[in-house]
Amino acid sequence: MNAFALSGLLTAASSLAMGLFVLAQDKRAKLNRLWLLFTASVAVWGIGATWIALEKDPHQALLAWRFSFAFGVVWIPVFFYHFVTIFCALTQRKLVVINYIIATLLFPLIGFSSLFFGNVRFLFAAFYYAVPGSALFVLFFCWWAWLVIYAHYQVFRLYRHASGIKRNQFKYFFIAFALAYGTGSLDYLPIFKIDLYPYGNFGIMAYPIITTYAIARYRLMDITVVFQKGLTYALLLGALLVPVFLTVAVSHRATAYAIPPLVAASFVFGCGLWIVLKNPRNDVNLTFGLLCAGVCIWLFSIFMMFSSPQEGEAVLWGKMAYVGVVFIPALFYHFCMRFLKRSDEKISVVVQYIISTGFLALIPTDYLISGRYVHDWGVYLKAGALYPLFLGYFGTVSGLSLLALYRGFKAKTADAPAEATRIKYVLVAFAIGYLASIDFAQAYGAEFYPIGFVFVGLWISIVMYAIVAYEFLESPWLPRTDVLPYAQALALTPAYFVILGVVWIFTGTTYYLLAGVLLTILIVLAELLVNVRKGMEQVVGKALFPHQHNTYDALNAFSTAMRSILELKALTAKTVSILSEALGIGKISIFLLDKEKDEYILAAVHGINKPRLKAVTISAKELLPQYLQERSQAILKEELERRGDTPGVFSKRIIGTLDDLEAELCLPLQNQGLLIGFINLGPKPNRGMYTHEDLKNLSILAASAASAFENAAFHQLEKDVQRREKHDERAHAFETIAGGFAHEIRNPLVSINTFLELVPMRKDDPEFMEEFRKVVMNDSARIERLSGEVLGFARLHEPQRQEENLNDLVAASQLAIEARAQSQGVALCTELAENLPHVWMDSQQMRQVLGNLYINSLDAMEPAGVGQIITKTCPLMKPDGIWVQIEITDTGCGMPPETLDNIFVPFFTTKHESKEREGTGLGLPICQRIIVAHGGYIEVKSEIGKGTTFLVNLPVRLERNPDSLPNPEGTRREDH
Repeated sequence: MNAFALSGLLTAASSLAMGLFVLAQDKRAKLNRLWLLFTASVAVWGIGATWIALEKDPHQALLAWRFSFAFGVVWIPVFFYHFVTIFCALTQRKLVVINYIIATLLFPLIGFSSLFFGNVRFLFAAFYYAVPGSALFVLFFCWWAWLVIYAHYQVFRLYRHASGIKRNQFKYFFIAFALAYGTGSLDYLPIFKIDLYPYGNFGIMAYPIITTYAIARYRLMDITVVFQKGLTYALLLGALLVPVFLTVAVSHRATAYAIPPLVAASFVFGCGLWIVLKNPRNDVNLTFGLLCAGVCIWLFSIFMMFSSPQEGEAVLWGKMAYVGVVFIPALFYHFCMRFLKRSDEKISVVVQYIISTGFLALIPTDYLISGRYVHDWGVYLKAGALYPLFLGYFGTVSGLSLLALYRGFKAKTADAPAEATRIKYVLVAFAIGYLASIDFAQAYGAEFYPIGFVFVGLWISIVMYAIVAYEFLESPWLPRTDVLPYAQALALTPAYFVILGVVWIFTGTTYYLLAGVLLTILIVLAELLVNVRKGMEQVVGKALFPHQHNTYDALNAFSTAMRSILELKALTAKTVSILSEALGIGKISIFLLDKEKDEYILAAVHGINKPRLKAVTISAKELLPQYLQERSQAILKEELERRGDTPGVFSKRIIGTLDDLEAELCLPLQNQGLLIGFINLGPKPNRGMYTHEDLKNLSILAASAASAFENAAFHQLEKDVQRREKHDERAHAFETIAGGFAHEIRNPLVSINTFLELVPMRKDDPEFMEEFRKVVMNDSARIERLSGEVLGFARLHEPQRQEENLNDLVAASQLAIEARAQSQGVALCTELAENLPHVWMDSQQMRQVLGNLYINSLDAMEPAGVGQIITKTCPLMKPDGIWVQIEITDTGCGMPPETLDNIFVPFFTTKHESKEREGTGLGLPICQRIIVAHGGYIEVKSEIGKGTTFLVNLPVRLERNPDSLPNPEGTRREDH
């Protein structure tokens, strides 16, 4: 194949591929159909050029010239000009019709008469070139060139007056086709006796390449997705065809003696590749894959050596086999050290690789391999002078590696039986695999057929079994969801017969075993093939469409943010951040509807002067929001500027608003038919344009954002309502406290007033005055205690949290009451959980809680004396995380249900006796408030005559709003 034939073939393939891609976007679009006709005419010329370049018969060459011009070249300018008129919106229908008539009249003259091409002449010592038959060819060329130049002129004329995305489209369209026509037209020169080699066809391929770039960046014909998927499928098809071509190539030289090592090499290659791909970041998997690669090089080279028709070629492949063999000891030793997690052998591993590299350097010399043996089954290389040294190295390192595996197995047998089992299978597999060393005997003249491939097959089979049964190599076998690809691969049985047919067509021989090898490789790679298309799409997307790929990333990131953020302000800020980072957009703003004011106000901004933009308020009755509400589509300022169906004043007012917002693109945020806001995006980086895919994906993001913003706004409203309710509840609570406080201090004040009235009359009575002093002091102390506890209840500070050991806190609190407990004969018992997670809390406030609960328990047992207080701690697993629980149980008198229902009501108390610890009824309400402030809740269970149990439940770390926690008096959510 010469250069002219190759250029024609490439031109035909690239042109036809582009035409089909565009047509697949929209088969009904006239522009797309014209594009296919144009590219098909170019492809016909490419096919004709290939035929011309390869044709050796002058009569057939003349026929090829007539075919390529009649069915291809004559139609190229006509279809091109027609396409330009549609693409540029030109009203030149009559001229289009005239050119179609001219081409139709030329068609029979070109294909069936000698007026156009009269003969051919042999040029460039390669192929036949056409000779004009008459002046008709000159007239044709003038018409052809004029129409092409005129079409380019129309594009250039519109380019000069266009702006934005349309200008870029015209520019790249003009460059692509000017270059293609300029170089392709050089093919005419030899026809006019200017004998320059027609390399111009290679230039024709510029138009698919440049058009592809324009499609990717400037939405030329809006076929980005089609092109991406088409290229992906083309790559996938190529990946699938590679094994077929390899099989056909190998089948030409396969023999009965050569096939067994090839089968073993294929199996080892498939298994090694699969293991590496399961976890490519794991060092054990990688070293095992490299070991498989070394074995594959050895076995495949043996296949090539046995099947070589010439001894010189066989010797070359025999030496290639040792390229894999010399590294097997080092790779095996490296694998064993990684598998046994021995990082202390790094130096030894490096030494093994250095030694292997030294033997590699000896392969081209006669020191390692010298001469050859010729057997019935093939050629085999003789051992050289240093071959025994290599065998000593091979055996020593391999033996040390197996010994390390054996010691690792013995060390793990007692304390890690599962790990010991894995090591055992590796040891057995490699011990059997090393029996393949029997193939070294042939280097010393042994005449039996090398059977090392058998032991290699057993080795890799045992390894694969270990993966299945014991998750060897951190590469678990297929989950059930991955079984389907293998079932599909097994259903490829008809493909086996297709492969047989292809091999037979190319070789004239049927190789059943090779077809089976290919099918086996496809089965092994079935799981890989399930994901390879998606992987290719991502690679193609990242390489050719990075902005589109970034849009996908923005969608994924925003979906994650929606699930984790409920605060409206945080969500809008996160949205702006995601768009900025993923798309690289410098100017972004979000405006949301203020329903009370009926106007859109700034909610978040990036890259724009915030005070200036914050001063911009847009009424719901203004043109921009009404236009967004009506269209329910994104507004691209550039398209709005060049739309012909929008009234000028109307358009200018919206564009003016977008200019104020420094926006190139405005995305509506609609929820249930209501425009709740809009997102404004500035220019893309490097003055790139928003593609059709960008608009589609950003519209999806805007729809999701609208729903998320509305939910966040509702959540904010709900929080405001809860805050007001909480404020009302607190006001009501303080009303209750004020009333209770007034009631509680009334009695001591009455007694004090009574005594004060009697003092003038009985001031000389010592007994009365002493009694009066005691009453006043007790009542004053009660008033002071009431005042202190009311202030404590009202001024409870926000907890100052840090990580604390709850068991230590329990011990410290018990120490404070230990003396009183002993004096009452009460035993303090504890059952504290080991390894209890530390709690994020205020230790002083929690000691106040525990101290109050312990005092209440001691008071409950004071009349009878003797008893016990049992304190337990334990962790709790809840749907929202890990909690801890403190359980305090006393064996006191217990409480009736009516008392139990009121213990957390301020000023409710059962301790009415006038003594030092007379109750105020605020202790338990204070405890409850402290626990709720820590994100927890308190529960109580009591039974008359048996005792009372308080359960304090606390989250290890507060992750949510305490306002949303359950009512402390509510039922418990799980058993302890």
